[in-house]
Amino acid sequence: MYIYFHYYLLAPTTAPPAAPSWSYEGEGGPENWATLFPNYCAGSSQSPIALNGLEATIKSSSDAWVLDKYDTVPDDLKIENNGHSAKVAWTITDVAELPSISGGELGGQYTFAQFHFHWGSVSTQGSEHTLNGVAYAAELHLVHFKTEYGSLTEAVAHDDGLAVLGIMLLGGLVDNPSLTPIIEGLATIPNSGDEEHLATMFPLQDLLPPDTNTFYRYSGSLTTPTCNEVVTWTVFREPISISENQLEEFRKLLGDHDHHIEDNYRPVQPINGRTVEKITLS
Repeated sequence: MYIYFHYYLLAPTTAPPAAPSWSYEGEGGPENWATLFPNYCAGSSQSPIALNGLEATIKSSSDAWVLDKYDTVPDDLKIENNGHSAKVAWTITDVAELPSISGGELGGQYTFAQFHFHWGSVSTQGSEHTLNGVAYAAELHLVHFKTEYGSLTEAVAHDDGLAVLGIMLLGGLVDNPSLTPIIEGLATIPNSGDEEHLATMFPLQDLLPPDTNTFYRYSGSLTTPTCNEVVTWTVFREPISISENQLEEFRKLLGDHDHHIEDNYRPVQPINGRTVEKITLS
């Protein structure tokens, strides 16, 4: 899951130290993130993790999801190749006009910020979390910040700052029409740093699995540096589909140094005694 921070000059002649570069392979790869970014990536509540229904705490709840503006078709959507993933966001900045989520045992309201994908070079890998030992072809993250904090940047400073909905993508033969606007957008952002407006708008609810009432919940982190431990994770049990042809469009994207973006997932991290709940809403 991607969050980027902007660094500003402290004084006209004083530049901040450059942040270390990171990647998914080599010296900047995940096995070295704890050393490169020790403040957070070396923490004890890191994400992703292996989710197992037999080991999770089973919980039933009547706290139904409240998905506000998830059925709203926005006026504009921007897609970006940030060198590590494909990211999509609404272009409006008024928090009151953006979609939000509450209920679902979240304990507060969270405003939508952006969504992005992780995927593999082959369809037997690609997801960050695993479900009952299974890795999926890709994983979609819908990132939200706690509404009361006003912005993504401010929310990252708080333990309960972010809520992310994780959705597994199951590889298959048939195109998922709900993903078509995104797939078409990928062709317009082939290189790192490219941004473009999507040609076809769609509501966020089109990306959700049919059943959102059963999910895993735990406290964790961003899955990319700087790995801040500020995320309430919701990973739905039911996946959505994606075809091999659609996956190939993701794999065509170029990151830094003209390498194809693929296998852009962090390996699962130790649970370290954290409570993992499997919640069913009724």
